[in-house]
Amino acid sequence: MAASGTALYDSVGPADDGASAPETGTAIDDLLERAVSAINRGDREAASDLVEQVLAVDDGNVDAEDLLAAPADAGEIRRLTIMFVDLVDSTVLSTRVEPETYRLLVGRYRDQVLRIVERYEGHVGSTKGDGLLIVFGYPTAHENDVHRAVQAGLEITREVARLSEQAERRFGLQVNVRVGVHRGMVYLDTAQDDVYGLAANLAARVSGLAHPGTVVVSDAVQPLIEGDFEVQPLAPAPVKGVEELINHYHVVGERLNMARVQLGPVVGRDRELERLEKSWARARAGTLTTPGVVFRGEAGIGKSRLAVTATELVERDGGTVLELVGSPFHPEAGLHPVRALLERRCGIDRQTSAADRLRRLHDEVEAQSLAPDAVVPLLAPVLAIAPEHGYRAVPAEGRKLQELINDAVQSYLRSCLKAAPALILAEDVHWFDGSTLELLGQVLTGAEGKLLVVITGRDGNWLNPQWPVKVFDLKSLSDDETDALIQALDPSVTAEERASVRRRCDGVPFYVEQVVAGLGTSAPPRERPTVPDPLYEPLFARLLTTPNVVPVVEAAAVIGRQVDRSLLSAVTSLDEDDIDDVIDELEKARVIEPSGAFGFRFRHELLREVAAEMAPPSVRRGLHAKVADALIEQGEPDWRLVAAHYQHAESHSEAASAYQKASSDARLRGALSEARLYLDHAIEELAKCPPSVTRDRLEIAPRLVRGFLASAAEGYQSPSVAADFERCLQLAGTDIRDDEVFATMLAIASYYVPRADLRRASQVLELVDAGAEGERHWFRPAIQSAFGIVAFLRGDFRDAHSEFTQATAGLTEDDAHQIGALWFIPDDPIALAHEHLAMINLLNGDLASAEAEFVNAVRRAELLEFPQGPYNHVYAIDIEIWMRAEAGQFDRARTLVADMIQRAERYGFDFWQLFGATEQSLVDATELIADGSTDAEALESQITAVAGFVEFWRSVGLYAYQTHYDCLLAQLLTAAGRVEEARDRVEVALGIARDTEMHMYDAELLRVRARTHADQTDSHRDLASAIALAHRQGAPLFELRAALDDFKLRGESARGVLRRAVASFAPDCAIPEYVRARRLLGEVESTLQ
Repeated sequence: MAASGTALYDSVGPADDGASAPETGTAIDDLLERAVSAINRGDREAASDLVEQVLAVDDGNVDAEDLLAAPADAGEIRRLTIMFVDLVDSTVLSTRVEPETYRLLVGRYRDQVLRIVERYEGHVGSTKGDGLLIVFGYPTAHENDVHRAVQAGLEITREVARLSEQAERRFGLQVNVRVGVHRGMVYLDTAQDDVYGLAANLAARVSGLAHPGTVVVSDAVQPLIEGDFEVQPLAPAPVKGVEELINHYHVVGERLNMARVQLGPVVGRDRELERLEKSWARARAGTLTTPGVVFRGEAGIGKSRLAVTATELVERDGGTVLELVGSPFHPEAGLHPVRALLERRCGIDRQTSAADRLRRLHDEVEAQSLAPDAVVPLLAPVLAIAPEHGYRAVPAEGRKLQELINDAVQSYLRSCLKAAPALILAEDVHWFDGSTLELLGQVLTGAEGKLLVVITGRDGNWLNPQWPVKVFDLKSLSDDETDALIQALDPSVTAEERASVRRRCDGVPFYVEQVVAGLGTSAPPRERPTVPDPLYEPLFARLLTTPNVVPVVEAAAVIGRQVDRSLLSAVTSLDEDDIDDVIDELEKARVIEPSGAFGFRFRHELLREVAAEMAPPSVRRGLHAKVADALIEQGEPDWRLVAAHYQHAESHSEAASAYQKASSDARLRGALSEARLYLDHAIEELAKCPPSVTRDRLEIAPRLVRGFLASAAEGYQSPSVAADFERCLQLAGTDIRDDEVFATMLAIASYYVPRADLRRASQVLELVDAGAEGERHWFRPAIQSAFGIVAFLRGDFRDAHSEFTQATAGLTEDDAHQIGALWFIPDDPIALAHEHLAMINLLNGDLASAEAEFVNAVRRAELLEFPQGPYNHVYAIDIEIWMRAEAGQFDRARTLVADMIQRAERYGFDFWQLFGATEQSLVDATELIADGSTDAEALESQITAVAGFVEFWRSVGLYAYQTHYDCLLAQLLTAAGRVEEARDRVEVALGIARDTEMHMYDAELLRVRARTHADQTDSHRDLASAIALAHRQGAPLFELRAALDDFKLRGESARGVLRRAVASFAPDCAIPEYVRARRLLGEVESTLQ
């Protein structure tokens, strides 16, 4: 603090002509500073020489003598500002009340002092009786520590006065303090955290000169604060331990400087202004080919001022201006700038109910000549209006829904612009989310000659190099340009002050504006206070115009750049009149400006950032919590904003809860990646909570939902799904009676099944089954379906049929509703049961029943809400494709593949789009084999395709049902003459079946392997095994296929086996294999006759 303190002292201003004191003082201060530095670096010899020079000019200089007496051990010499706060008549007070009451009062007094000191970043060095010695400048040095100390002293007197009022009402007592502030050289013992020297003692003595409830400063402090505080000289007085009388001053309060801020001219931006003029002229003529103008640079460099110029230019000619403004509180929130635009144009504020929001949106859409039925359901999610408030949700999700919303927003913007010359102003684009950046790019590329787009943003990677824009990277003003701006802002600024502004503001226009505004006009130019170094200084001085302004501006800064008046009232403890007075003062000082009917905004984001720094961490945390609570209390909050406030408040569990609600809102808009991101944040916040069973339980729900969303987007094979579900298993414990444990077990089972980890799936389902006894009897259909899936994959088709039949027969509407609350899985259990019953019916040759089950599956899907309904419809189509291919109905299968891909694209199901390509390959390959093709090129093409899909799905962990593809690939290889490779492929598949217990396709694999043997005996052995296995599993179709191959291999000796296989089918069965077997048997018997 010493160096900066000297700078402040030197810049008070020149004395009257002929006076030499300031120059002498400056020289002495410089010598003392150099001596301090020498001692601190251990060079005591150099320090002694410098001190002797001071004493030669100023004999008896106390600071110099203290330096000579400084100890040589660990510590530092510093010039610090020291404040002493003393409780008046503490001894008398202790005799008038009970000890407990005295302890309470003194404790409250000390708590208030410590809170205020913390706020101003001072440091309590020691306690002497009921007095507190506080230093400013250590451990953190500021360029205004003197001002901080005085301000803290004044605040302490005010807070203690309030405490005294309470004490007088309760106990009939008064509590008072005296505050003294001094500045000087001290020995700082960093090891013992204490200070020594005359300066420390003098601070305590100065406090004794103060009247109760007042602040007194020494003559070392008074010159440094008189520009900002009103001080009154007091008669010099003696103090203990000092021979001379002490000059001291009463600090009446902050000096009320009226700021003189006007909107300055645009200086040093001739190229930028010329471009705006030309671009707008071309837009008016409809010939603008490069619609975008980008102003990029650091905060305060003048981007917003150029944006205002562009707005004035367009509005002067009657053009329309639309503003999309980024927010530091919403950099991840999808389309937040669009939401803000819609709210402004619709007249929506925080008090507007959801129903009224929807009505106003409907009216606005209608006013823009758009179809409300088509557009409102797409814009309502942007405003976080849920469908239950009066509109039908669009049946889409994920990327598809985002595209539809994006298209609707573009249509709305075009309607607002009305095909006339217009301006879209995109401000603070560095805070735009990805969706809004994409929208902005589409606006730019779609502009048709009449649209000017002005974009402002800080440095970063947000600017797309493909955008049709002209970029201006704004630079700092030159010295001449800075002088011109200063002159325009305040012609009375002196040459010395201009030089100081140039030196300290580095050509940043907004810094120049604020520093010049802070100079004030309350004193002649020669007597004005120094211009502080950081922008914080003039802002701080201007803010201290009324006692209530600090809590108001702190709260406003926490709320954000755009401040809702009612929200501010809810957060602060002041009454409405006081808040209005403060807002008036801030408007006069041009810190804020009106915005909307019931709010205001900080004139610049930089102002908000600096204002936010005023509140100490504890105060700031409390304000964030109050803002979050108030937002919720008002209803229909922006949960992303609520979460951010709770996060800053370090209210971690509340932040996690809000992030989960923000995730739900994002899903409403189809932004699945954004929804997952908010769940990431929720889990991160919960991780910051103290370890406890409650914390662990809170973590389960967001992990279950995140796993659900990841599985819907990426498939169950995603590693992130595994990590979430396994973590849930660790957190949930083992009490299956608990709903969260129960839901976790179901989710875990759903993860194991696609990976064909059937052992673990069965173990988990057995636990779930035990938990479904008693009160959860309604969940049994879902569990039966899950057991049926496991049985089906194991090849136990009879058991699977039984489970599926019970599942589909035992479900009621109430059951389905209750199941949904615990079912964090995209696949519906009843739809799955119908789909697999269809496959089992196919294996039994009952094609008509199989088709009926698919009708049931689709009907079930149509009863479900989005996204489960469309998701299960696509799943049903996928299983039907398999069935149609197995039945030889290839044209029908191809039609289904096209339908599947189209639906997956429509609803944004990326997993199913990719799987659709796999199914297309399945159909083509199956038909090629069925036709007995020997076309080498066609076979090789299908071998490459099928092998690629098999390897891809296994690489991402999807194993369920995949041995079917191995079997298909082996048949292709055999047809291509690559017999050994075909046999190896079958061995791989059978090995997977053994490891996973997934034997559903083993009979077919054995049948295909039989074709790879050169020895007929080996072939017959595999076919016999296939026939026996298929018969045991309850798969007549697989048994028949193996019997047909055996008949082809052994002829008449295999006729009995074929007859037994045929006997399992109804006489009117239309399965191709059955028809062929009947024909072969008829031919044989005819020959025998």
